[in-house]
This record gives sequence, C-alpha cells and structure tokens, in this order.
Amino acid sequence: MAEAVVGWVAGEAVEAPALDAYLVALGGSVAGARVGVDDLAIGQPAEVSEVQGSAGVAGPFSKERALRTWAAKGLLADRLLEREAARLGVADPTSFDQWVSALEGAGEISVDPPGNADALACYQASLHRYRAGEARRARHLLVAERTEAERWAAEVAGAGGGEAHAARGAAHAGGGEAHAARGAATVLGDLASRFSLDEGSRRRRGDLGWVERGQLAGALEEAIFAATPGELRGPVESPFGWHLLVVEAVRRASLRPFGECREEILAELAADRRREAVRQWWGRRLAEAVRVPAGAEHPVHPGLPGSVHRH
Repeated sequence: MAEAVVGWVAGEAVEAPALDAYLVALGGSVAGARVGVDDLAIGQPAEVSEVQGSAGVAGPFSKERALRTWAAKGLLADRLLEREAARLGVADPTSFDQWVSALEGAGEISVDPPGNADALACYQASLHRYRAGEARRARHLLVAERTEAERWAAEVAGAGGGEAHAARGAAHAGGGEAHAARGAATVLGDLASRFSLDEGSRRRRGDLGWVERGQLAGALEEAIFAATPGELRGPVESPFGWHLLVVEAVRRASLRPFGECREEILAELAADRRREAVRQWWGRRLAEAVRVPAGAEHPVHPGLPGSVHRH
C-alpha cells in the first residue's frame, strides 16, 4: 500500500492522491512514457518481490514503488517551486532571468560581477576557444558529369579567367586577406548562377563563403586549400558530382585578441555565476522546506524521497 502522505512542503502535507494525479499527468508526457508510467495500475496494489539490501536485509521492491519514488521527487519539488514563485512574484517560473531578478531583489542571492582579472584568467586557460583556423573564400560550379565540367573549364579558360593571378597587395597588415584578380571567379560565378546543381550556392553565384578545415570532405576541401587565389581548379569529384572552383581570398590562422573577446567572456562568467547562485539557493530551499516520512529520505538530498532499495 502506498503511504497516505508522500511528504510535506513548508509544513503542508502532500498526500497519495496528489501523487496518483501527478503520475497520470506524467503518463501523457515524453518523460513518463520513457520510464514506463503508462504501464502502472495507478492506485492498485503493486506486485512486490523481495530484494537483498546492502546490509543483508531483504526488502520489498516493485517497479511501481520505484516509479512512485521517482515521481514523488518531482511532485514535491514542483510544489515548492510553485510556492516560491508565488512568494517572490515570479510570473513565469520557466524564466531564469525572472528568478534571478526576484531572488536578487529579495536579497536571497548575491552575485558578484566578474572583473577583468577573471576574464583574462578564463581567456588564458581556454585559448583554443579563441583561435581561428585558416579560412578560404571559394566559389564553385557543381555539375553531374566530368565531361560537362571539362567543357565549362575550357569556357572559363577561353574567357581569360583560367590563369592563376598573383595576389594583389599580398596581404593587408590588419586583415591578413590576400585578394586575387577576379577573372576566373567572375566567369565561374556567371556559370554557377545558371547551371550549378548546388541550389544553395547557385543563388549566390556559386559562393561557398568562408571555408575552414573540416567543414568539407575529401578531395573538394583539399583542392580548396591547395589552390592559388584566382586559379581555376577542377574538375574535382565529390559524392555530389564534379566541381570547378576558384579561391577568391585567404584568411590566415589567428588568435582573437583578449580585448576583442573580453565582453563575451565577462557575459559568460556572469551567467555561470548566476546559475550557480540559483542552484545553491534551490538546494537550500529543498533542504529547508521539504520533508518525507521517516525512513524514506534520500541519502544525498535531505528532504527528498530516496531509493526504495540500495545496492
């Protein structure tokens, strides 16, 4: 038989019928279906088997008891959440920002804003996050057959765009981009807008945008990173067909400076501190406000129901 009282939230008893209703509601949810709530005979006596506890004492166990214990945790926590939202004036309990604002306003949490030293330490510990690899801006034409690709390659070359052109200005001191003559790219773009099988890039005259290592597969990526800016490359085969391509610009690998990342890091650190402050507040409130019948306590989370048996 299920206990008549599941637990107490701020001194108010939560009884078994409330848990039955909670389980019925869970049965229609994805989480409930995943753990098999629909298989329970809600309110009916459970089939009980004996299991051996870690202390060598046999105890009753059933799937229903296990699921009721799991659901009781959710029910008691939900009841407390509702009470706290009403007490603090949180209109939307799903809004994390509203909880932070209400808790700070009530003086129940205090979050110190991170400073420059915190941000710099985070930056130095996570430099890999702020490294940008070499990237190349490429334009391509995709067709189904190699012979068709060869025909278009000859047309591009015949229009004067098939030669490799030296980069103009080699590289700008601030940007690190090598700008190539646009002969091949212009002709290839005209063809791509009319004949390319790649619908996404066809609307952009074959422009693939900035490509980094690992974004494309196999021979196509290798051709892009082996090409001289302004040079027509191909035909190159991929699982989608045959490509002609031109690299229009190169962006060298670089490390974003701290000054550029500073505000982004400060925002992340502040969000982390808010989440941790709310997590600790919630743990305290559970311990203070929720109680369960003697012998049913969770071994780690006081107040919440524990496992029906221990290994």
